[in-house]
Amino acid sequence: MSVSLTERHGPWTVDELHRLPDDEHNRYEIDDGVLIVSPRPASSHQAALLEIAVLLREPARAAGLEVLPEVEVFTARRDDWLKVPDIAVVTWEAFDCEPQEYEAADVALVVEISGTGQSARRDFGEKLSAYADAGIRHYWVLELTPASKLTVFELVGTEYKQVVSSRELIELTRPFPVEIDPGRLTRPRRG
Repeated sequence: MSVSLTERHGPWTVDELHRLPDDEHNRYEIDDGVLIVSPRPASSHQAALLEIAVLLREPARAAGLEVLPEVEVFTARRDDWLKVPDIAVVTWEAFDCEPQEYEAADVALVVEISGTGQSARRDFGEKLSAYADAGIRHYWVLELTPASKLTVFELVGTEYKQVVSSRELIELTRPFPVEIDPGRLTRPRRG
């Protein structure tokens, strides 16, 4: 039996979210029982997602990880929490099981691509806290405007500490070695 958005009251659970009818136009997440519905991202966001996924793919695989766009991430500790990061980098062991969603313990890195206003506030506020609470060791935010900038966080204890934030070339060693030039991830390339 499916659940209706208009007939539903009170905190949401992951099970109830999965009973919603399929919706290819929106993305659904749950945070502390609150259902968050977001429209699918714009073209510039999708292009940046593709660029960073391709850039991360080989270094991640060399470290025994796989790069996946827009997959559901949950934590077994809570039934009122489910996120859909723009990119999740997961262990091969988890990937080989071909799950519909990934336990946060199997996620080495999440990347959010941030626009302006509400998106940026969520990425640097609520999502920063939520991913830390779930124990995901690495969290990156790629800002698209006003100019491309990558901010890298690493979990220290129970909180994220900022490692670097730059519009210039960044060389990282964790969770795997990679060089990233934020400007090249969002600059259109033609022909």
